[in-house]
Amino acid sequence: MRVNRRVSIWKHVRLADGKWRYCRPVFDAKEKIVSDMVIVHGLEERHTEGTYCICFYNPRLTWRKCGHKPADAVAAAERQRALFKAMQHGIVERPTKTQTTGTIEEAVSEYLAELEARVRNGSKRPTTYAACKQILQEFQAYCERRGKKGLSKITKLDLLNYAGWAYEQSPTKSRRTANTKFIRVNQFLKARGIAVATNVDAPKYTKNPPVLVYSEEQLERFFVACNPRQRVIFKTFLMAGLRESELVFLTFDRLHLDRGVIRIDENPKYDFMPKAYQCRDVYIPPELVEELRKVKPMAGCDLVLPTRNGTPNEKLLIMCKRIASRTGMNQDDFWLHRFRATYATHCLRNGMDIASLRDQMGHADLKSIERYLRALDQDKRAEKVTLVWAKAA
Repeated sequence: MRVNRRVSIWKHVRLADGKWRYCRPVFDAKEKIVSDMVIVHGLEERHTEGTYCICFYNPRLTWRKCGHKPADAVAAAERQRALFKAMQHGIVERPTKTQTTGTIEEAVSEYLAELEARVRNGSKRPTTYAACKQILQEFQAYCERRGKKGLSKITKLDLLNYAGWAYEQSPTKSRRTANTKFIRVNQFLKARGIAVATNVDAPKYTKNPPVLVYSEEQLERFFVACNPRQRVIFKTFLMAGLRESELVFLTFDRLHLDRGVIRIDENPKYDFMPKAYQCRDVYIPPELVEELRKVKPMAGCDLVLPTRNGTPNEKLLIMCKRIASRTGMNQDDFWLHRFRATYATHCLRNGMDIASLRDQMGHADLKSIERYLRALDQDKRAEKVTLVWAKAA
């Protein structure tokens, strides 16, 4: 079957009526895209929000996000055109039509097998596979309880009802959890050739929540209740801003204490890959260096902070909550990622520049740091309010 191989560039922007639309970009006299300029109802408008995309049929209509820069969209379009040309000359195989028949169980098993293969070749993270497996098997069981076993029988209503059920089943009644599950299942259905919904139909949740950090009083009470080993673990979270997996799989050969550095790098032995596949050096203060010098290697184990059996300690959250509970504080207020947020906010409040903090924390771009900058904005706003009312008094 002959399909349209034309690849076009668009930008997904938010219009004045609040709706998101795909709009054509504006080109200059040299046929280059004018950054952030799009055509809306025949008129040129400036839209800094949104992302550039490419659109093509292969064999069905496909939209692919390319990023916030026109150059990224142009490069993606050129790669896709080159791929189509290679298909035309038989250099690579043409995509086959996705099978939409069979049972949901068969489709889930096949999809997870493909995802597991991508984990083995390094293109996907094990955590992604684990999360996807839990959600898809839950969706499969949900459908089977309602008498639906055929993949082709799934409708938009099934997906919407599943999201509502996921919200009700969430212990914290989290709409964000329901949103995540909706999108995961929708991705699976699209991959199997069933386009019953779009991500716009996903449950909405409150965005830009306040960044929660530990107060000095909370940290003081917490560390008083720690034994020496627990103190090293949570001091490392607090003073290095590490992610949980980065600390769990940290080995002694990654500690360069003479330079005051923790090296975050790939560790095939423990099947560990840094987030966004980015290695980095995390510089740590002398206080933490001295704490880590006290840690002695365990026989036959190269992990810095393993369990007593010499295995990766993946129950740090349980440990954290138990320590908080011993102090009489609410354990629901204690989370591992909150140490990382406290680290970022502390660094910004004490003058660290954004680019340095991004490198320390291993964020792929500056947008990830923006949520921590809101804490500084709140500080300034509080000062202004105090000053206004002090003058009025």
